[in-house]
Amino acid sequence: MDEKRRNKQTLTIVFLTVFLDLVGFGIVLPLMPVYASLPAFAATSLQIGFLMASYSLMQFFFAPIWGRLSDQIGRKPILVLGLFGSAIAHFVYGLAESLTLLFIARLFAGIAGANIATAQAVIADVLPPEKRAAGMGMIGAAFGLGFVIGPALGGFLSGETFGNNHQLAPFCAAILCLLNAIAAIFLLQETRQTSSKRWGSPLNAASWKTALAQPGVPLILLLGFILITGFAAFEIALPLYGKHAYGWSLTNIGYVFAYIGILITIVQGGMVRKLVPRYGETRMILVGFVLLISALVIMALDVSSTFLLIALIPMTMGFGLLSPSLSSLLSRITHQDHQGTVLGLYQSMNSLGRVAGPTMGGFFFAVSTSGLHGPTVPFAISAGLLSIAFFMAFILYNTHQQLNQGESPS
Repeated sequence: MDEKRRNKQTLTIVFLTVFLDLVGFGIVLPLMPVYASLPAFAATSLQIGFLMASYSLMQFFFAPIWGRLSDQIGRKPILVLGLFGSAIAHFVYGLAESLTLLFIARLFAGIAGANIATAQAVIADVLPPEKRAAGMGMIGAAFGLGFVIGPALGGFLSGETFGNNHQLAPFCAAILCLLNAIAAIFLLQETRQTSSKRWGSPLNAASWKTALAQPGVPLILLLGFILITGFAAFEIALPLYGKHAYGWSLTNIGYVFAYIGILITIVQGGMVRKLVPRYGETRMILVGFVLLISALVIMALDVSSTFLLIALIPMTMGFGLLSPSLSSLLSRITHQDHQGTVLGLYQSMNSLGRVAGPTMGGFFFAVSTSGLHGPTVPFAISAGLLSIAFFMAFILYNTHQQLNQGESPS
């Protein structure tokens, strides 16, 4: 009973840690495309795509390193270090007076923020396999809540109430990350029982090859990459398209992303907990792709702003089902000693998708607004890419049936 209470406390603290970190992240991210296009920076849509991709490029390289280190030295040091690093990065972002410094701030933020796999590894440490989907959904709900409060707060701080002071949002994000880091030092308990054995370098590829040899792991990593690539292209295209087609302001964009966050929170905080144990991860992955693709096809039709907001419901439901189902299934089929490593590789592939996605979205939006195509081209491209992943998910379904993991049929 004491252990259950201790695990519950740990999960609560991890939830709050991820939530507060994502509030800070959410304050900055949705506003970045318009923020970087201000006269002080004068970034083009393609440069904005590279700016957003730079963050994820660093996560691509550092997520598996932090994950491997968390397997070796424990989860807590990696989480705390990342939070302090994020605070510094947000301060630099707020002080930036050139596009070059914005890029430097985002690169450093990507290095510091590449530790989400460590939080997922904490879930795997304290929960049995059959409850991990709910645990991963809890992290997803923290993401969602962070994007409810973060973008709304960012839009409010950047609005007329505070004299359109665009520095307030990143400064607020930095303070939140700093307070979060201090709280984690005192409240977060270590969940990884490390040994006195001599560990190899986290850059040693041998341990990663061992982890990748497990059936189903490479396919899930590839699906995660395609999912995030398509979704990230949508993320950068939406505010640019909203400003172009509907005249959305920074505040409008912040509220739209808050709306998306509410929907994701409902799905990952409630629906995942009920649906995944009943139907299994692989079925929910198939359903998620159908919802996501359908919504993108609707958006590609150049609909009204009201209809676009309605289409965001199945879109966020699809993504809300896919993300925790993929990470939960990956955790199920991974040995305990490799949880941080494999989940780090998964986040690395997600980060690679966030390099490709914004770059792709920014490029196709620039091309579409030049008059060669309609401005909804990025939505159509994302739908086509995710359609490929949908058929790949059937392969995952068949592979999963052969895994002897003792889980419920899915």
